[in-house]
Amino acid sequence: MKFGIGLFGMQTHSELPYSHPELYKNSLEQVKLAEGVGFDSAWISEHHFLDDGYCPSPAVAAAAMAAVTSKIRIGSAGIILPLQNPVRVAEDAAVVDNISNGRFDLGVVLGYRKEEYEGMGVSMKQRPSRMEEGLEVLGKALSGEKFSYEGKRFKYQNTALTPKPVQRPIPLYVGAFEEPAIRRAGRFGYPLLIGPGRTVGMVRDTLGYYNDEAKKAGKDPEAVEHILLRETFVSADRNKAVEGGAKYIINMYKYYFTLGVKMFVRGKQLTGLDDPLFEHLAEDRFIIGTPGDCVKEIEMYRDTLGIKYIACRMVFPQAPHDVISGCIETFGKEVVPNFR
Repeated sequence: MKFGIGLFGMQTHSELPYSHPELYKNSLEQVKLAEGVGFDSAWISEHHFLDDGYCPSPAVAAAAMAAVTSKIRIGSAGIILPLQNPVRVAEDAAVVDNISNGRFDLGVVLGYRKEEYEGMGVSMKQRPSRMEEGLEVLGKALSGEKFSYEGKRFKYQNTALTPKPVQRPIPLYVGAFEEPAIRRAGRFGYPLLIGPGRTVGMVRDTLGYYNDEAKKAGKDPEAVEHILLRETFVSADRNKAVEGGAKYIINMYKYYFTLGVKMFVRGKQLTGLDDPLFEHLAEDRFIIGTPGDCVKEIEMYRDTLGIKYIACRMVFPQAPHDVISGCIETFGKEVVPNFR
């Protein structure tokens, strides 16, 4: 199995004293640590116009991470594609791929916050078409060959990516939550970045939608390797692990809820921050516990869902640098070797 680390958002938090320069420095140290203890990849996410300074430029951060590492792959999870010119996204990816000598993974997402679309001057009504055309353009551009394209949103004539990426093509992943977006990814045949907030049943449904659409499009769903993102908190002391999970994961999800993220627990959609179902949010969807507990949880994903790549989300905005580093080191040294 493969394991990733993330998601790096470089966010400030009212409970912590870190400035953004310190947060970016900490992130570089955490990625170097993750590489040293056996993680396969590190993932950076993107948001715009948030008070906590959430990273708006994953490609820039990825270049910095690539420059201080030598083996670990660096990925975006993901760039909000409809907000961008897809050729510019491909150019940034190619530059990072050169800096990393072929270690970049490009993950793109649809995005969901109207504030981001309004701030970038893009109509949310154009999200599906810009995503669809963006994926078509990326597929052509990332090959490094000259191409032309004419769509409703984007037009290019005899365009070629420079510099050429080291990888031909750069691996492309699609983050998708709703069924239409999942089916779109299946139609294109790109592997999924499966969001961390889903139960095993929801992941199974996601894979079903994807496989169904991939087969209709003549793609082989068995030929791709999806990545399952999972909230993770590990400690040698189970009580400390549970406490950390509540403090850093559940509170983070309450923050996401305020941003408009839909959440379902025990089949019901959460209605507010005081919804008592929040107490059961961790059921069947997070990796929290001792290294032994984590191993059993991961074995279940592997054996039940066929998942062979998990990106562990243990970089929490309200967690101190030493807490995050401790999780990375413990997981890398005591969990990862069980799957090698």
